[in-house]
Amino acid sequence: MSRPRLVSIPLLTAVAAVVSCLAAFAAPAADAPAANPPVAKPPAAAPKGPPPPPRPKNVPGVKRNLGGPGDYGLRERLVKRLMHEPEIAAAGMQVAMVNGGVVLSGTMPTWAVRRRALVIASSERGIINVTDQMDVSRGDVKDPVILKGIADVLKDRTTELELKDLDVTVEDGVATLKGTTKDFASRVRAEEQAGTVLGVTRIVNRLRPVTAPLGGSTDVAIRKAVVEFLKNYREFPYLGSVEVQVKDATVTLTGDLPLFISRQQAATMTALVGGVREVVNHIQIEPGTLPEVMIVREIP
Repeated sequence: MSRPRLVSIPLLTAVAAVVSCLAAFAAPAADAPAANPPVAKPPAAAPKGPPPPPRPKNVPGVKRNLGGPGDYGLRERLVKRLMHEPEIAAAGMQVAMVNGGVVLSGTMPTWAVRRRALVIASSERGIINVTDQMDVSRGDVKDPVILKGIADVLKDRTTELELKDLDVTVEDGVATLKGTTKDFASRVRAEEQAGTVLGVTRIVNRLRPVTAPLGGSTDVAIRKAVVEFLKNYREFPYLGSVEVQVKDATVTLTGDLPLFISRQQAATMTALVGGVREVVNHIQIEPGTLPEVMIVREIP
């Protein structure tokens, strides 16, 4: 068994003295002023890169596609069609796709160009909704000048469109058309012609085609009139299926159509039938369907 080592008192005292000296050198004196911390220099400014190239004026603005992968191809097809129209291309409009719905924005030179863009978008298969956020440039054209311009352009089309009892008013750039035309297509062409006049920001089309049925005072009579009007392929040249229900002169449309433009025209034609007080449009757009006939049914 080993004996424990004995450390003499003088040795312990020496070790303590050495430790105290080291601690005194390591710690700063209490009354010594603190050293100034080094000041960090601001980082040098990063060199500026070249500015981004300007977007060509004749190319529609690119917006983030918020829909699914299928919307990319659909948007490309629509943009290609829009760019075939020189006036639309020159306007530099913006096109955004959101899950099969298109949003059009920008400033158009005339109402006719704006309407043309809406027609192109509404007739593209695959588009289920069109949102119009476009503006029309008013400029400094006065209302009397606009009124005369519309009267002149429609005067040249009076015989062709069989315009009768034509009444045109203009207020703050908004033109209202009243009277009759020979059919629904002539009603559309009259609006297009009036929309070519500079300064027109909007057209309220109250022209009534003489082919629109008078309807009646009862729901049954109104329903039959709407069905017959939509069955006329010369007036409604689209295929699909539509159901017509009427209650208290309010017409509710349901069914399936492949194009958004056909859905909009069905509602407009229904509103032109005599006796109709309101139209509720519940028609669904089914782009994948390829109907061979137009079926219009009455729903009691």
